[in-house]
Amino acid sequence: MSLNSVMLQQDTRHPVPLPNENFLYHCSGVKFELTHTNRGNYPGGGLSPECSSGTAFISNQRIVYLPKNTTHHNSTDNSSRPGALNSFTVPHANLHEIRFAQPVFGANRFEAVVEPVRGGGVAPGSLLVLSFKEGGGFDFVSIARKIGERTRETGEVPLYEESLPEYDDPPNAHSAGSSAMPPAYSSDAPPSYQQ
Repeated sequence: MSLNSVMLQQDTRHPVPLPNENFLYHCSGVKFELTHTNRGNYPGGGLSPECSSGTAFISNQRIVYLPKNTTHHNSTDNSSRPGALNSFTVPHANLHEIRFAQPVFGANRFEAVVEPVRGGGVAPGSLLVLSFKEGGGFDFVSIARKIGERTRETGEVPLYEESLPEYDDPPNAHSAGSSAMPPAYSSDAPPSYQQ
């Protein structure tokens, strides 16, 4: 996982896709929290970035979070202040213990323990929490779980995450659409046939 390393497309708030990356889903109105359970002597170990509102993206390779005020110009800026959150990214292979919390009061939450990437600026043993204040959390977590399972099982990043097509049941011979009676035939014998 990495802080402030997501490049944005010019004049949009969408991440620049990595090679073979396909963005599958995104949600706005998402709260971001990253807390560290094992602070140790790691540089940045005392930082716990958070943001009250932003957009969470999920692709076949990673999860990306962009705060509401992030622009093309500041998405990779680390110089503003220590622990400032301009963007966040984590590969699916680095997510562990994925949970979906549905509290009685409050927003649905995606929670996962994240394993840092080298040079990412985040301490090991961090807990990522995304709170979906405007809905969409269930779909987000479903996609994250599917891709995470496929990545861990095969060791490969799936190019696309498409569900299987839904098939309709074959028409039934006794259904309402085929309840018409067969054509009636006269009981008269054919013209050349004598009884």
